[in-house]
Formats: sequence, structure tokens, C-alpha cells
Amino acid sequence: MEQWAHRFFELSTELFVVLGAQGRILEANPAWNVTVGWSPTELRLEGSRGFIHPEDLSAVEARLESLARTTGTMRFSCRWRCRDGTWAWLVWSAACSAAGGPLYCTVRRLESPPALDKDRGAVAEANGPVPPWAMSDSLPLGLYVVEVRSGTVLYANHRFCQLWGIESLEGAMRKGQVSHEDVLGHCLRAGEAAAFLRLNPTTAESDAPPPLHGDEAVLANGRMLRRLSTPMGASGDESRYRLFAFEDVTERKRTEEALHRSEQSFRKLIETAPEAIFVHRDQRFIYVNPTLLRALRYDHASELMGRPIWTIVHPDDLDVVRQRVHAVVARGELAPLREIRYMRRDGTWFDAESAGLPVDFDGVGAVVVMARDITERKRMQAQLLQSDRMVLAGTLAAGVGHEINNPLTYVMANLESAMESMVRLGGELGRMLPDGALAPGWSVSLKDTGELLKEALEGATRVRNIVRDLKYISRQEEERRELLDVRESLEFSLKLASSELKPRAQIVKRYEDVPLVHADASRLGQVFLNLVVNAAQAIPEGDPANQQVTLWVRPGVNGGVAVDVSDTGSGMPPSVLARIFDPFFTTKAVGSGTGLGLSICHGIIQGLGGEITVRSEPGRGTTFTVQLPPAPADAAPREVPSVAAPSSERSGRLLVIDDEPAVGRSLARIIGKRHQVTVVGSGEEALTKLTSGGPFDAIFCDLMMPGITGMDVYERVREREPGLSLRFIFITGGSYTTRARQFLERIPNPRIEKPFDAQMIQQIVGEVLAVDA
Repeated sequence: MEQWAHRFFELSTELFVVLGAQGRILEANPAWNVTVGWSPTELRLEGSRGFIHPEDLSAVEARLESLARTTGTMRFSCRWRCRDGTWAWLVWSAACSAAGGPLYCTVRRLESPPALDKDRGAVAEANGPVPPWAMSDSLPLGLYVVEVRSGTVLYANHRFCQLWGIESLEGAMRKGQVSHEDVLGHCLRAGEAAAFLRLNPTTAESDAPPPLHGDEAVLANGRMLRRLSTPMGASGDESRYRLFAFEDVTERKRTEEALHRSEQSFRKLIETAPEAIFVHRDQRFIYVNPTLLRALRYDHASELMGRPIWTIVHPDDLDVVRQRVHAVVARGELAPLREIRYMRRDGTWFDAESAGLPVDFDGVGAVVVMARDITERKRMQAQLLQSDRMVLAGTLAAGVGHEINNPLTYVMANLESAMESMVRLGGELGRMLPDGALAPGWSVSLKDTGELLKEALEGATRVRNIVRDLKYISRQEEERRELLDVRESLEFSLKLASSELKPRAQIVKRYEDVPLVHADASRLGQVFLNLVVNAAQAIPEGDPANQQVTLWVRPGVNGGVAVDVSDTGSGMPPSVLARIFDPFFTTKAVGSGTGLGLSICHGIIQGLGGEITVRSEPGRGTTFTVQLPPAPADAAPREVPSVAAPSSERSGRLLVIDDEPAVGRSLARIIGKRHQVTVVGSGEEALTKLTSGGPFDAIFCDLMMPGITGMDVYERVREREPGLSLRFIFITGGSYTTRARQFLERIPNPRIEKPFDAQMIQQIVGEVLAVDA
């Protein structure tokens, strides 16, 4: 009740004052400062005598002394000195609760002087006495006073009538024409909250102060009231009256409920957030959310509460974290996002993006930290970077391979022709000079020249193999996917790698039943062969009984297949592991490897929708794991190889079209002298030959040429003579445009790749001529 009375006293726009003996001002409310310019403190220091007009002072003091000797109320007026030196007329309503006690006064300023009583020198009482607290109608509180025994309504301000919707009774209540039962009956329309107004008189006498009751209820219109009620009365009869004070707390309650809901929602958000969130004060945990517990592998928040936050920070990041915490705590700055490594309970760590900011937590300053585990994101970024490297390498490989293939084609063809010529020359010289004095000289010279040509051809062959590996990276090779069992590919790879494995390690096979996969058998075999050879070469020769290469085939994720290729070799440090799939990266000696093998494996497996990963530690061996998806339900079964058509022995008329003259000449030499071969260097020249010359039995046509391409030549011939278009054999250098790739997928014609395989060309020529025959 003291709090309510204080609010009533402080918030009122009317003037309130409590007077003691000799007009001493005991209390005054802030409204005095607004009305006359004097603060409550200034009024208390000087007393009423210093403010009342000298002409009104004696009359006012006489009235106040008279009222102090009795109990009751009195009304009078006087002039009051304002701070600016002017005089204001004030109307006083004073009441005394006990003889000799303080006087409780409500005061109102008059806008114009009242009529004076010439005999008494002060303003006479007009219109009779007024109810106490008559000036409280502007208060936000509803006030209601009733005599308990008689039910007489002593006072009700306007706000009370407004809250209960009984403004129609306000005038009658002030005239004393309405009883408490009448008020109660009208208030019942506001709902059962009218029970707030029921009187519960008690006859028990007690020296203890009367109880104060406070509670809340909802009216029929949805508004919520808070009630405070207390017995009151003169000494010896404290329960004679009942004072009710009502406040509309609807908006406050709604705000509190909204705040509570917001707090609950915010807490739920924090508890279920995917980010790890914790709060610390004095660098010790005071809150952790479940996500952080899971990330750090703790079971309960109590395991972290009160512990220093440094216990979860990676030692290498401690200095950075200390600087960030100091910036937040000492300077109130935001700690921006930064990668921080956090230590788990088991001693492992993970990367996280972390940010911190100062907050008030439970009313005291603290720091909240939000962190998101980016381990998976970094892994995906690494994979994406690897894919980007592969794409870049593939683009480079396609162009480089195409440019190398053209000169390599005629270099290899010319080397082979030169070696054949050397053999023929040696035979002819041997017949002409069988055992003469000159025989040793030319024989040694021919032999040395043959060795030089052989070494040059071996080098060119190595270049050709590198270019073919580059084609795998660029993924421009045509794939022939079919249903196959990975165990068959592994067995085939083991046979090819047996010479590498035998002097180094024993083979351990752990083959489980697995589903079929949909893949190109040769490419998958290339992957396994590369992994098996690498595993063997990681083990030094000489102790195969104590070293192992283990092949474990097992069911993989999502119904797929997993293959582990493990060795007991030297292992790899983290610096090597980070680059193991990079194109051209190798740890082998110069001349022993190109650095393309694992890059090709990575590209092939990704192309199949799978994944290849590696685990290794120095001195503890290495394990490569290949994950392949299961074959789709509509995958085509493996094709049975067709029987090659018999070669034809007849000669034919052949046209070779290539913009590189040396390539055309080398192809003509491979085709052989028993065929009539015409070589042209452009698409324009080829169309002239095809339209003006005799018919050709076969046409070798370069796919990509400047100006009119091989595709353009084919299309124009097919329009004029469809049968002749079936005799085209396309030459490719390994670099395909989108149009070229779509063209090759659409046509049925055979194709050969540079550098040429002489045996394959002879077979294709024989097949074409045999079909034509």
C-alpha cells in the first residue's frame, strides 16, 4: 500500500501537501514545482509562512489552528508567492485525522481572484464542505472508499467509475445517494471480477496492522485490473473503512506476456540453433547450448559450467582468442568472424567460424560467443578446389594433347618407317658385302643408328602414353559403361601388377558379397591397377613375408560398394596427403612418374558418381578407399565382344584429309604402297576431289580443321551421296568442341586417334574394303 500511496502522491497533477505544527511543510508533491515554481525541498526548508501573502497570513493560521484541535475538514483560500515574484490564488481543502496531528491538504490554483470576506480578510468557505481527495480525478488509479458496516460510499474518483463502466453513477455517488450494494450491482455487468468489491469485515481486534490484499482479475471487456485494498479508520477502529485502489494493467500484462513468450522463443531458438553458443563472464562458462555440448562431445552442461573458456581452445589459437576476448570485454568491441580451432573432450579438434559480442546476461555484463563447425564445409571446399584443378588440368590437357598429337603422329610413324628402312638396308648390304673388309664398319654404324631410332621411338611412345593420360583427365574419352563386378576388375589389376607385388609384399584378399556397379571396365581397372601399383611401390623390396597389401571389398554407403587398398609401407606426411590428388604432383624420382595417376583415378571415380579418399600416417602405411554407387535399375548388361570382320587382301583407292601435311604423309605410309592413297590438306580441297575425281573406297578425314571441318565435309557428302558418307573414318587429336562431341555421338562411323596404331589402321582398312567387296 505504501508503494501505491507513493505513486498516487508523485503522479498527481494536483497539489498535495502535509502540514505540521506552526505551518511547517512536512511533505509536498512535485506538482508544486509546475504550478508555483517551488520544488518540494524548497517548500520544506522555508515553511508555509514564507509563501502566504502577509494580508492572508493571520486568517490562514487561525483556521489551521482551529482545525488542528479537532478532526474534520475545512476549505479556505489565500494568496501564495510564486518563484517569479507573482501571487497565485490557491484553494485549500484540509483534513485532520486526529487532534494535534498533521493536516492533509489538497490545493488547487484559481485562475481569477475569489470574492473576499471583508470581515475576516480571507476567503470564506463556499458551497459547503467538499469530499476529501476531491482533486484526485486526474489520477490513473481508480480510488474507492466505503464504510464497511453501513455500506456507505464515502468517495469514488472518476477513474474508478471509468474502469468499471459506471460513469452514470458518478454524480449520485458524490452526493451520497448511492450505496455500496448499488455500486456492486452495477459492477456485476463487468463480470465476476466484481467480487473484488465485496466487503469482508472482521470484528476481531488486533494490535497488528491491517492486512493488505493485492490480486488481479479480467473484466468482461477483456481488460485486466489489479486491486489493492486495505482496512482503514481512526485509532481504535482501524477496520471501519475499506480503501480500494484499482489500476488497469492490461497493457503491462500483455507486454509482460509478450516478453515472456519472446524469452521462451528466444531460448528455444538458442537451444535448437545449429550454431554452438556459449556465454562467459570473467573468462568462465556461465551458459552453453546443446549444440556446443555435442560438438565438444560432452554429456551435460555441468561439465563445462564454471570452467575457464581456454580449456576448449586449440593451444595454437590461444593468443588470438585472448586478444579477441580483451577487445570485447575491455573496449566493448565486436569480435568479427574468424576461424578458431576448438578442442573436443577427447583431445581432437575441429575448425569453426567464431564471433563474440558483449551482452547483459542476468543483468550483468558478459560475452556471448557463436561458433559454427566448418569442418564439412572446408572438406567440400577442398573437394571443389580439387575439382577445379582437375577441370583446369583437363582443359589444359585437351589443348596440349591435341597440339602434341599432330607432330607426334608423324614423328612415330617416321621413326617406325626409318627403323624398317634400316632393317631393309642392313639386309641388302649384307647380301652385297657379306664378309668383306667393310662389313664391320657399316654393320656397327647401322646397329648404332637402329638403337638410336629405337630409343627415340621409346621416348615418343612414352610421350604418347602421357598424352593418353591427359585425355583421361580431360574426360573426353568415350565411356562404355556396363554392369560389372568390382572383384573382377581387382583380379585383373592384380595380374598386371604381379611383377611389382611379388618382391615386396603378400596379397591379402577380403572379398565380401557386393552389388554390381555401372562403370567402364577399362577405366575402373585403370584405377585399381594404379592403386595396387602405388601400394606395392610404397614397400621396399626384399622382405615380402613381413609386408602386406590388403584388398577389402565390402558393401558401401547407400547400397553401394567400398574398396580399400591398404599397404604396410612407409606412409605419407600431412603435407603430401594434402596434394596427393593434384595433377603432376609426385613423390617419385624424376623419370619414374608423371604425377597423373592419382589425378586420373580421382577424375574417373568422381565421373562415376563415387568418391576416393586416403588415410595415411608416416611409418604406419596408407589406405585408399573407393566408394562407388550401386548400378541403376535400368543399367545395360555387359555386351559380348563381337567377332572382327575378316581383312580384305584387295587394294583400294583411299583419300586422306588432314591439315597437317606430315600427318597425312605418315598415314599414307602406314596404309601401304599396295593401295592408291591421295593426300589433301584442307576441307575445300577434299570436296573438290570427292566431286570431280573417281570414287574412293575409304576416306580418312581429320575431324577438326580450320575453315571447312571434317564434319562439314561429311555433311555435304552425305547430302549428295549417302552411301559414300558410310566410308568415312574420322581422325581425332583428342580435343573436342561441344559440336564435335555431339557429332561423334550421333554418327556410326569408326574413328582413330593420333598418334596412330599401325596395326589398327591396317585392320580398319581391311574391314572397310572387305565390306565394300
